[in-house]
Amino acid sequence: MSRPATCLFACLALAFALPAGAAPPKPGAPGAWPAAGFQRGVVYSSWDGTYPHRAEWTADLDHFRALGVTWIQVLTFAEQPRVSGPAIRPMPAARWPRAFVKAARARGFRVLVKPHVWSREFYDGSNRWRGSIAMPDDATWKRWFAEYGDFIEREARVAAEVGAEMFSVGLEYVEATKGHTAEWKAIIQRVRAVYPGVLTYAADGNHEARHVGFWGDLDVIGIDAYFDVGAPVLPGGADLRLGWVPHVTWMKALSEEHGKPIVFTEAGYPSVVGATRKPWKWPSGDEVVDPGLQAEAYDALMRVCTVGRWCQGVFWWKYYEKPERGTSHAHDYSPRGKPAEAVLRRWYRTPAP
Repeated sequence: MSRPATCLFACLALAFALPAGAAPPKPGAPGAWPAAGFQRGVVYSSWDGTYPHRAEWTADLDHFRALGVTWIQVLTFAEQPRVSGPAIRPMPAARWPRAFVKAARARGFRVLVKPHVWSREFYDGSNRWRGSIAMPDDATWKRWFAEYGDFIEREARVAAEVGAEMFSVGLEYVEATKGHTAEWKAIIQRVRAVYPGVLTYAADGNHEARHVGFWGDLDVIGIDAYFDVGAPVLPGGADLRLGWVPHVTWMKALSEEHGKPIVFTEAGYPSVVGATRKPWKWPSGDEVVDPGLQAEAYDALMRVCTVGRWCQGVFWWKYYEKPERGTSHAHDYSPRGKPAEAVLRRWYRTPAP
């Protein structure tokens, strides 16, 4: 609030003007970018990646249709017992969610399959996560990439079988994408051999996207967009849009550098005070609930992502097949039944965001 008003309004103008006039993104070869326009997406989560609750997801497909959703992101999993160990254990092939993906596509939705590697060590109080996966030496890295390549190729084969339109070769492996470009290029080649659709990688926007060395081998730049955009002071969230300016600047440049569109493969905010400062921070349940801030954050993101051609879609984190145990719905990322859902509906039912 100490900033002069003239600077504030000039910066707000910049927030809207930066993406304007961007050249149309060039589709990457050999994948073909879908022609259906902006990806109106949601992440739909099943606690174990199998989507076993048919009655729930049948009703949710109706709900998503009413919201104007056109794309659904499906999460599958493999377990990595040790964050610093190379072993990766995919879930049994019989548990892959073929029924859900086929049902969603039969209803006219397009599907992004985004396989995850998880570890019980993520939940041991050490604050480790996918970005912490790191091997102690080159030999162990070689084993990890071999195991990971086998896992992701298997997932890609099944994604091709069920007709998923888009596939992510990985996500947020911050340490694994540093200095390992050749290994990722080899994995992408393996996937291309078995999967004919559009390929992306879902990079952590804060710590990874700008050091990824294989964007040119993919069709779409995927960014998990949990950015600090400040705390709102002005009514209506106008200053949240201002907070997007530095992030839009480098993402637009990244899109133009590689001739690829950007899709926010994840974006979201818990419905709590402070969510726009640390949107990556999972709520503990002790925070002050603020669904209005979540709604303002949704609107600000959609406003900056739909100006120009650099951004071609958003997948909102997230909707649940069944509520996750131990998570307060009032605090969590789900927009279901909250003001943010009305914002999502308004934007997604607009003919051309």
